[in-house]
Amino acid sequence: ISTICEDSREHRSFVLKYRKQLSNLLLSNLSSILSNVIEVKKSLKLFLRIGELSIKLMSETKNEKLAKQAATAIGKVTLKNWMRICEACPLSQEGSILQLIYYLIKVTSVFATFHEEAGPEVLSWWCDILQSTRIRLKVKHKALALLLTMEKVASMKEELPLKLKRCLIDFSSQHFPVKSLELKEGTLELNEYQSIFRIFLKVLEERASPVIFYLVLSVACREEEHVCETDIQDSIFKMMNKNSTDVLVKTLNVAWEIFDESSGEFSSNIKLATVSRFLLPALLSASSHLIIVFYKEKLERLLKVVGDILRGGEESKVKTLTSKCGSFLLFGALYSKMDQAQVHSKGSELTTLAADVLRISNLFPQGKGDGKEMSSFLVKSITESRKETFQEGCSEDFKNLFRTFHCSIQNCMISVISCIQNIEKLYNHFIFKDGSIWATIIDTEKEIKFEMEQEQLKTRRRQLVTIRQNAQDSTMPATNYIQSHYLSDSSLSQDIGHYDFTSSLNEGLSDTAITARVNEQLSSVACHFLELEGDELGSHPCMAQFVAVVKHMESKQMYPVPTGSFSEADPPLWMKSILGVLQCDENHRNVKLFILKLILSCPEVFTPFSKTFLVPILTLIGSGSLTGSEVINYFVSDLLIMLLSWSTQTGVIPDGSEMEKMSAVRVLSFLMRNIHHDRRDILRHNLELLRSVLEIWKPCMVNRVDMDILERLLSSSQQGEEGSGVQVLAALLVNEMIDPEKLTDQKLALSLISRVDNKYRKVFQAAAETCGMLLKLMRNKPSFFDGLKSNIWRKLEKLNNSKSADDKNRFLEVLYFMHRHYPECVKDFSQGFQYTLKFKTGIQLSQCLEMLLATTESYLEYPENLRSELKMIGLQSYLIKNNSTDQKIALQILDNVIGSMDSALVKEYLDVIKDLAYHSDSELRKIVMGVFSKQYTSTQDENIKKMSLSCLMTGLSDKDSSIQQSTIDFLTSPDLLPRDSFDHIK
Repeated sequence: ISTICEDSREHRSFVLKYRKQLSNLLLSNLSSILSNVIEVKKSLKLFLRIGELSIKLMSETKNEKLAKQAATAIGKVTLKNWMRICEACPLSQEGSILQLIYYLIKVTSVFATFHEEAGPEVLSWWCDILQSTRIRLKVKHKALALLLTMEKVASMKEELPLKLKRCLIDFSSQHFPVKSLELKEGTLELNEYQSIFRIFLKVLEERASPVIFYLVLSVACREEEHVCETDIQDSIFKMMNKNSTDVLVKTLNVAWEIFDESSGEFSSNIKLATVSRFLLPALLSASSHLIIVFYKEKLERLLKVVGDILRGGEESKVKTLTSKCGSFLLFGALYSKMDQAQVHSKGSELTTLAADVLRISNLFPQGKGDGKEMSSFLVKSITESRKETFQEGCSEDFKNLFRTFHCSIQNCMISVISCIQNIEKLYNHFIFKDGSIWATIIDTEKEIKFEMEQEQLKTRRRQLVTIRQNAQDSTMPATNYIQSHYLSDSSLSQDIGHYDFTSSLNEGLSDTAITARVNEQLSSVACHFLELEGDELGSHPCMAQFVAVVKHMESKQMYPVPTGSFSEADPPLWMKSILGVLQCDENHRNVKLFILKLILSCPEVFTPFSKTFLVPILTLIGSGSLTGSEVINYFVSDLLIMLLSWSTQTGVIPDGSEMEKMSAVRVLSFLMRNIHHDRRDILRHNLELLRSVLEIWKPCMVNRVDMDILERLLSSSQQGEEGSGVQVLAALLVNEMIDPEKLTDQKLALSLISRVDNKYRKVFQAAAETCGMLLKLMRNKPSFFDGLKSNIWRKLEKLNNSKSADDKNRFLEVLYFMHRHYPECVKDFSQGFQYTLKFKTGIQLSQCLEMLLATTESYLEYPENLRSELKMIGLQSYLIKNNSTDQKIALQILDNVIGSMDSALVKEYLDVIKDLAYHSDSELRKIVMGVFSKQYTSTQDENIKKMSLSCLMTGLSDKDSSIQQSTIDFLTSPDLLPRDSFDHIK
């Protein structure tokens, strides 16, 4: 055996060939073979090789009894000779250490009782590796694969958990940064850090180890949000569903002891992070039995902390405030998890215990013995605590702690009321009505800034909420905008209506059953989270709780919600309370931003009452006070999209009074002033927003456009802004927002025409198309129209007469985009390009053909010249050219002029296009069928009739069903053939 286990090609081949015979021989005598190798030959390398070969053969043998005996043998021999193994594997030899680590991983996978029989020396060897300063992190990373086994070993004796704790703390001190954010995203260091951290989390899930829990907690609480924060939360939930109540209580007590310590070892921030990021998610996923066990031990302490009065200096108040913050958070979790009968009724364990504590401590002497003492005491304490505030001149940290305190009491109030009440009036009274709460939970000294660049936004983040789990259930006309600009595929206005603003004991269960239960319960636990934008407002500690209670009230149907007549809808009291906050001039900007973010986070709740909120929000946007600077940031954009969505869903627009209309006009002016952005995607978004506002709120804004802003935009010489004003004017013209009388200013027209000379294609194309719009609109104003046309024509003539090829090309582009709205312009300039089409290709050729299509009437003025004109244009060549786009345009030109042709010329062209009836493009085939249909009914020439009918008959078997049907309808029309006759033909 020793010989064949040597590492050589011949020996490996031998093993593969006779593995069945070797399996019985080796596994039957494994104990004596391994003992001989390590005790007599003293060869660690050979010992490990035989062991690994044995484990591989165990997995292949069908003799389960033999495999089990071999697994026991390999485990016992390894542990019996552990000291010899360690002597042959010093810490200075990383290669030997790695071999032994890989070996132990395999041994522990087959020897289930390894941790029960292993002594402290095995744990000591493993801890020495992690604590050594000479061993690389890469090797320690591999050693951490044994963490689960070593944690089990440590749990067998009382003194070993402390040894494991010291080891892991030393390891983290050596290799973990103070804050995970110090590691740059995408680096190998961060990837390795996350991989190691997830090993700790995996063991925590399986074992609920107080040691691992303490390590994870101590590392994560150094910063506001750990790089593995989501993984930590998920692992806590899984831990709570995989382990027994007794084990979990011991683990949660680790966090409780950190929070409740009074020696000053832990800072206020760490204590609060321990409660909010570890205790709360754990308790929210715990069983009712565990909740009762946990809170029964701590209820007296929690109630006394809530009843404490702030005394002494700043240091003393910090300790009291920290304890109060954590206590209110824990009470919030309690009311979130338990039914009303358990926390607000007589006879339950918790209410009985609470009543006794409150009575003995004289904290709530007005108790009536009805089981509602705890809830009443909390509501009373929260109401009184809202008056607490800091003194002038205190430190910034103290101010922040006070704000955290007010956030915690507000969240606790929401949790308590959501659990014990179902009347909207009471929700308003205790949660929303007191206008002074907003300034206490929101930092009014900090300037909240918004950007438009989406990459500057943090990703959406999950936030924990403590609302009762079972209570959380919860067409515009097309407008043809200018197509010459890169913003032509605007879709916001079309899609505006769809804009979207974002355990029990497991004893006796198999591993598979436990996993299934965990996955099922994790899906239900997810309702304790809300996903909000991770900006300053979305990540506010109260935001998710407010959103949750708003949706809770709606799902409980606490107030009537209209399904029609939205303009007459009367909002509930709580909505009137927050509306008052928005409309009060004394309230700070940050407070109003918070309320608006709340509305943005659950817009569907406010939709039926949009009439109440539409104008106040428009007023705030139009005033510019929300932006902090003259810019359309993402927050203003989101608000406008929400309001537009409300209007499309309810039909409510701001047109009820002059004041309402002015609020909409101010928003339009705000958008026009700030429309430009150097980044193309943001400019595109701004223009889409402007177009949507014009389309949906058009009745409020017609003839109310601020022409001064428009003139400034068109006359701007700032680089990059040249095209923005043109686009704004185009949007206004398309929606008929401007009275033609206001457009008779030649200065505005000249500013627009000057953009035709711009070097950027996107600018001069847009300017040309807008000139076409303006000509079309002003044709009934001769005095202005003539001057406008004269100026534009001079510009076109200058370009057309230029010898520069670039100017010639620009002339064609300008003329093309102008003709889209004012086709009459082509007639005056067609001589400049219609006879040189054979020198043009691609898009330019297609554009020239489109322009000729717009002026086909000019060819009909002299029908006798039609043959020569079409020949000079080269129409036949474009009909047979293999380019479906050009062929379609050429067919339409032919269709327009064929009625003025003589029979010979008609037959000539029909001969050219008859083969197009078999073209692959169905749209082109439809045009061909249309041409032959007209000729069949209009001509008297029998040859042409026969050719037309022959072509039409091919349409009966066309693969396009619509062409088949249109052909059948034509051939069976009463003017041609009775229907029954056609049936006989078929």
